[in-house]
Amino acid sequence: MDESKKGSSQSIEELKSKGNECVKDAKYIEAVLHYTQAIKLDPNNYVLYSNRSYAFLKLDQHYLALQDANETVRLQPQWAKGYFRRAEVEAASGLHDEAIISYTRALQLEPHNQKLMESIKNITDMQKKKIKDNQNIIWICTCLGLIAGIGVVVLDFTLTANPTLTHPLSMVAFSIALSGLGWAIGKSATLMTTWNAGKSLQPPEDLGLNNSSEDKESPVHEKKSKYSKAQARQRYKQGKL
Repeated sequence: MDESKKGSSQSIEELKSKGNECVKDAKYIEAVLHYTQAIKLDPNNYVLYSNRSYAFLKLDQHYLALQDANETVRLQPQWAKGYFRRAEVEAASGLHDEAIISYTRALQLEPHNQKLMESIKNITDMQKKKIKDNQNIIWICTCLGLIAGIGVVVLDFTLTANPTLTHPLSMVAFSIALSGLGWAIGKSATLMTTWNAGKSLQPPEDLGLNNSSEDKESPVHEKKSKYSKAQARQRYKQGKL
């Protein structure tokens, strides 16, 4: 090995160690900077991407954390930790089904890894709790709608001289209608929660990957977006962004 390669190798290890120390001290922004510098020197070092993915995750930068986790898997598909990193990001983003798949893939590579087994159990329990909570929300909203309907019928019959609802069937129908409205509200609330899962994985605007059509027409955007989306992603993977 010539001296230049040896020096680069030492610099990579030094930057990696500095990044690891920053992670231990919860200095995640500094850790990202060290790992990024090391990636510039060695763009194919999957461990560096894995470490930076963890630092991004601790900063709640889920999109960037997932990009690095995916790059780790791409560079070393037989390394369980890459899938574990991806699963951690997916779990943090509310994508429980995807996280279970990634954890399971990691466990296939390391069948006796106790931490992976516990992670799968935890995320499965979270998924079951989420389903149960959604069912409870729908049930509670339905009951509240029914109670509200009965309350309106009783008040209408007892407090007004000429009740609007006089026939028993109309009273029942009105109560059932409000109950159905409550069900619809509860269902909508649970669907909103499902739709919001993964929203944190949207690309940051400063990477030039998620700009509106209005921005594309502005002179400022023309200056910022000198790379296409594909080029921007490639430069990011190489540690140039």
